[in-house]
Formats: sequence, C-alpha cells, structure tokens
Amino acid sequence: MSNLQNSALLTNINGEQRISSEVIAESIGTVYKATNNLIRKYLPELEEFGEVHFEKAVGQRKKLAYLDENQAIFLMTLSKNTKVVVSFKLQLVKEFSRLKRKQAIIDARHAKVEWQERRSIGIVTRHTQTDIIQEFLAYAGNQGSTNYPIRGYSMITRMVNTALHVVDRDDCPEDELALIATADTLVAKVLTSGMENGLAYKNIYKQCRAKIHDLADVLDISVG
Repeated sequence: MSNLQNSALLTNINGEQRISSEVIAESIGTVYKATNNLIRKYLPELEEFGEVHFEKAVGQRKKLAYLDENQAIFLMTLSKNTKVVVSFKLQLVKEFSRLKRKQAIIDARHAKVEWQERRSIGIVTRHTQTDIIQEFLAYAGNQGSTNYPIRGYSMITRMVNTALHVVDRDDCPEDELALIATADTLVAKVLTSGMENGLAYKNIYKQCRAKIHDLADVLDISVG
C-alpha cells in the first residue's frame, strides 16, 4: 500500500503529488466510473508522461486512478469547457503551483542547513589544520627559512585552492566544501608525517603539493 497523505485537491503518493479520479469526478460534476473509463481509454497517451497509479480506495471495493500534474492537465483537455470544468482547471493548476512553490521553499531551506553544517565541519577541520600549519611554519623557521614563517599559510591555502579550482571557500557548494575538508585533512596528515620523520621543510611542502594534485587527478579535477 502506498503512503497516502491528503492536501487540498491532491494526494501525496510516495512523495509525488497526484489527484484521484474520484476528486476529478466530484469537481466537474460526474461519477468516478466515467472519469476512470476516460482514463483507461486514453491510458497510452497518459502514460507518455509516466505510469498512471491505480489503487483501491480505503475501505471500499472501487479502484481509483491517481494522476500526476501533466496527466491531469492532459485529461482535462479532453473535457468540454463548461463553466464548472474551466473553474476546476484553474483550481487544479493553482494547487499544483502552490505545492511546487512550497516544496521549493522547503528544498531551499534544507540546502541551506546542509551547506551550513558542511561549512561548520570544514571550519573545524580548518582550525585543526591551522594548528598543524603553524607548527610546520615554526619547523621551517628552525631550519633557516625566513619566507615560510611569513607566507607559508597563504602558500598552502593557495596550493589547495588552485589544485581544486576553488575561488572562494565562503561561497562554495556543498560538494566542494566536502572536498576542501578532505584536502585540508590530507595536508595536515602529510605535514605531520614529514615533521615526525625530520624531513626538510621544502620536501614536506612538495609532498603536500603532490598529494593534493594526486587527489585532484583521482577526482578528475583539472590541476592548474
């Protein structure tokens, strides 16, 4: 049995808004059997838009057809434009439009929340990486570097952004944020390993760059 939730004229069947043949019949002043017969007569044409859903009415023997937006609008083109039919067509279009606008708002909110959550994860990852970078910059300074302690942080950030084609970390889609977080984690791991093994700071940087470019290659990102 499908998951049915009623809303005004329409019924939510497995996440899709549809209208039943019974509601159509009641709205234009006919009986559901007549509407069902019309649907079955033009079933091949209706199913060019997708499968027509048939389901037994709850607690009854009759079987109803449930049409999606395109199917319902096509079916109504087959009806004579009486005053009642025209009024129903208008109501039907308005209802589908209202629910689509409502769903668009919900989708936008969900996308915003997901982006914020992903961005928060990226910020936490970045903070952890920042501590390791600061340790690496001091490590480079102890090996005699005068450039890395001053410019090393921006160099590493630019290296990652360039390899992944990131323009602005604060204005990235969710999938890019996840990729950046992965790259930042990889950089932190390479820096830590290099320092633990006592490698020269320039070699550690080169290893980081190679690993990030390898990641970009695996993900089929064109490396600059």
